[in-house]
Amino acid sequence: MKHITLDKSSIFLILIILFITACVGFLLLRLRADSLDEALKNDRILNIAIVVEKAGKPAATEIFFYYPMNQRGALLDVPAETGLILKSLNRVDRIDALYDPGSPKAYLEEVSRLIDSPLPFYIILRESGLIELVDLLDGLPLFLPNPVDAQTPYGRILLPSGSVVLDGSKISAFSSWSDPESPELERVERRQRLLQALIKRIGDRQEYVLSKTVFPEISRRMRTNIEPDALYRLVERLGGLDVDRLVTQRITGNYRSVDGATLLFPHYDGSLVKDIVKQTLNALVNADSFAVADKVFTIEILNGTTIRGLAGKTAEIFQSFGYEVGSVDNAESQDLARTIIYDRYSNGEAARTIGNVIRCRNVVPGDGGRPESFADFTIVLGRDFDGRFCAD
Repeated sequence: MKHITLDKSSIFLILIILFITACVGFLLLRLRADSLDEALKNDRILNIAIVVEKAGKPAATEIFFYYPMNQRGALLDVPAETGLILKSLNRVDRIDALYDPGSPKAYLEEVSRLIDSPLPFYIILRESGLIELVDLLDGLPLFLPNPVDAQTPYGRILLPSGSVVLDGSKISAFSSWSDPESPELERVERRQRLLQALIKRIGDRQEYVLSKTVFPEISRRMRTNIEPDALYRLVERLGGLDVDRLVTQRITGNYRSVDGATLLFPHYDGSLVKDIVKQTLNALVNADSFAVADKVFTIEILNGTTIRGLAGKTAEIFQSFGYEVGSVDNAESQDLARTIIYDRYSNGEAARTIGNVIRCRNVVPGDGGRPESFADFTIVLGRDFDGRFCAD
């Protein structure tokens, strides 16, 4: 066997390379911490991917958009089964096929492309870390509208309706529970409700969380590219976030089977997702838009065309943007030329915000001839609506 010998100049060169590599790594970490600090201090939005990891895969991925200047935020749920053309794998597959527990870079880059917005920061919670974190916080308070009696991979879970405080193991079981009869919207709401409860608990117990003995234990249970000092300052600022008013949004689309797997393909080849994020980022920095977003408006959607299922598909678009769609039906006439938004309570700013979703500017005061409806706005779709936008 041939032995490799190195002269002093070669060893010196290697040491220089190692030193430069270490310095570059340190500078990159410092730059990342500085950029987070700059976003906290200045007029910039933070995009943070929060991933709950189970069995080496993302059980939940929520994109947290946070604007420090006005302490407003939003959550976008990215389902693990989101179907995309993954160029790096040269195939159509679930987005979580890219997930590597050792390095989330490829996965987060694909999520970033999906939402058309950078994701410079991430926080990953493994299942064991989540359980320990919740227990460190003395449980998470939740409100359950209905009792839960279900069998999960962690055993039977039995919870009463109303206000409850769940410890780490119950949170893990509750988050993994999936009722096959419940709609996808309900599962998304549960994932987002759990994350909201976690953020709220950290904010409510901030003095305890930021103490010298507890914060290292909290941060140790997270895997993140945020430097400890910057993470401390982020948690400190989140104490002022009104978590109950977080805007929650989700990706909608069509489920199709590919090679035996059921994938969710986002509507309009992903352009709807990008529109959701763009509107969310604009709303975060716009006080009037966020004042509108703080209120829960109900919408009813009526199909005034002969295109079957148009109202139902339009309802999914508005649900993606976080609106509550109370009813979907046919209009009295199926030959309406222009789409109309009826503003029942003369809320002009809200009507314009709703109209922006489908680029409809035809807003009319009144109930649209439906006095029995409880919706704040009635949208009657006309022939100018192509399924996504109204023609100018």
